[in-house]
Amino acid sequence: MNTRSFLLSVLIAGVGIGVLGNLPVCNLINCALCIWVWAGGIAAVLLYRRFEGGEPSLSAGQAAGLGALSGLLGALVGAIVFSITASVSMPLFNDLARSLNVEGDLPFKAGDLGNMLGAAFIFLVVDAVLYPIFGALGAIIAASMTRQKQA
Repeated sequence: MNTRSFLLSVLIAGVGIGVLGNLPVCNLINCALCIWVWAGGIAAVLLYRRFEGGEPSLSAGQAAGLGALSGLLGALVGAIVFSITASVSMPLFNDLARSLNVEGDLPFKAGDLGNMLGAAFIFLVVDAVLYPIFGALGAIIAASMTRQKQA
């Protein structure tokens, strides 16, 4: 496995996961389906194969490693993106909770820096667990679908 291609694939896919998964409105889609994380795992495999000229076939373990590391990097980048865009994202979450008739105190309050950083930390902890799992699953699926049959 080529280290340079591996790291480039993880870097590109992880940044994509982090940015798309935490931008306002895009993050609502990610909350429901983790679609950006699945897509990031798939992209990591496709990018690796492209950097290697399409020749090597990845094993399930190698693909899982690509996807999991992409997901972990995506969680770190996502915490940064969320903390920057929290003033927009948190009112969206509050409106969504109200439209779903969620009662009680809402955990997301815009405007207070402490609340925004606390929410970013909570998302980082949750995403650091979930993103590697879904990224690895997406990568395994992509590797099995793009595997070349050996003669």
